Amino acid sequence: MAIDHAMSDVKAGKTGDIPRNLQNIHADTTGFDHRQNYLYPHDYPRHWVKQDYLPDILKGVRYYEWGDNKSEQAAKNYWENIKNN
Repeated sequence: MAIDHAMSDVKAGKTGDIPRNLQNIHADTTGFDHRQNYLYPHDYPRHWVKQDYLPDILKGVRYYEWGDNKSEQAAKNYWENIKNN
């Protein structure tokens, strides 16, 4: 369902511009610029840092919802624990 929802947004043109820090800047002539607001996870405790990966138009959109089964809930708890510590 999450993939279908995301695909419908892509097909409807609801994607916005790709943030510069996620573009393949090594392939263009500008080279890599550390001032592009990309946060390197290895510079943070537990190698996790909150970062914007989506274009502004998609901020706050949630495509995936955790399921009720044991594996899904374990994964949800794992990621929430990392984010909160």
